[in-house]
Amino acid sequence: MTLTRRHFLAHSGLVTVAVAGARLGLDVFSPLGEAAGAATLRSLGPLALGTPILVLIDMQGGSDATNMLINPNDLWYYDVAQGHGSIAIQESAILPLGNASHGLHPSMPWLASRWTSNQDVAFVLGTGENVVHEFSHFAAMHYRQVADFTGSFDTGWLGRFNDLAAAGSPFASVSISGLHPALVGTKTPVLTVPQVAYFDFNVDWRWEEGWLSAWRAMGRGGAPRRTMTHSAELAIADTFDAQSKVFAASSDAVAAGFDSSDVGQQLAQVAMLIEAGIPSQTYVVTIGGFDTHGDEDTAQPALLGQLDAALGEFFNVIGAGPRSKDVFVYATSEFGRQQTANGSAGCDHGQAGVDIIVGGGVHGGLYGHAPATAPKARLDDALVPTVDFRSVYATILNHLGRSAATSNHVLGRHFEDLGIFAT
Repeated sequence: MTLTRRHFLAHSGLVTVAVAGARLGLDVFSPLGEAAGAATLRSLGPLALGTPILVLIDMQGGSDATNMLINPNDLWYYDVAQGHGSIAIQESAILPLGNASHGLHPSMPWLASRWTSNQDVAFVLGTGENVVHEFSHFAAMHYRQVADFTGSFDTGWLGRFNDLAAAGSPFASVSISGLHPALVGTKTPVLTVPQVAYFDFNVDWRWEEGWLSAWRAMGRGGAPRRTMTHSAELAIADTFDAQSKVFAASSDAVAAGFDSSDVGQQLAQVAMLIEAGIPSQTYVVTIGGFDTHGDEDTAQPALLGQLDAALGEFFNVIGAGPRSKDVFVYATSEFGRQQTANGSAGCDHGQAGVDIIVGGGVHGGLYGHAPATAPKARLDDALVPTVDFRSVYATILNHLGRSAATSNHVLGRHFEDLGIFAT
């Protein structure tokens, strides 16, 4: 019998990934050095009730925020020559948000209802950066992931938070769709969980009694502290413990409440892990396809509809559990799109966007202020950001760390806290 590396990884998932700067990093095991000894999985219980938990949804491709959160009184939005023209959402179809100046895309009825019923939906208008005005997906994503333009950091903003809050914890962060760079730290690994139900070793008794048993034996300790062997023992032990904890989190009842969309299935994994008490404060899922240079009038409604439905399904689960006041979702994109539609019924790369924060601890409302939309106020036809995205990060970090000083440590300088959270 042969067991190829590809077969093994396909059935076990990538259990952990190497931390930034590690001298040794393999696909399955990542030594963390002596810091790992400070908090092994065996000593970690569930997060205390009241601990904030972030679920970041990365809307990759540059979401057309102007067509998601819409100001029907903005004449430039409807202008044919220098606005969205034919792809603009008709005023009669916009979902109203009470007395707010803006309304939602018609594909997002759950979010519109949540705005009224729970009053825990916040929209941050005009988010972006006025440092380099980056129009490249890859560069803009990088700046967002590290939250820095100076080259001072080679780790992610959430990775740096976890290095402060959960150094050495194998459950510090969970990435559902591959390794997300925002989670990479120096003292904490990233747990990647594509499918909770398949997070197991698919081997027969011969491998179970031999190969896997040998690996487990290597994780039982005995090597001198402050050695690479000791670090490897800790990583191996934590890997097997993490695998068993994640696999045990599988729940048919939770999974049944989600549709088959990619973002729905990713949020289903997050919901199962949170409900099972996995002690992570930071989860990341991704949804792609927002690079709508063409046919936006068909592509965007489908994407926003999937996101809206998945959010509803996710909060149906979370709202019925003990973490209903702890869990919040942050949905963002690397930039917005142009104000003027192109000739392909789409929009090219822009700048200012809109961020969504919904759930536990959120004071609902509109934050920031909308960018000026007149042609003379634009930058290469892009709306100029009015809120530095790092202010949104600062707001989230201060809430996660329950300290106004958290963001200063993680971001390296002070950014305004927007006051979105209750505490």
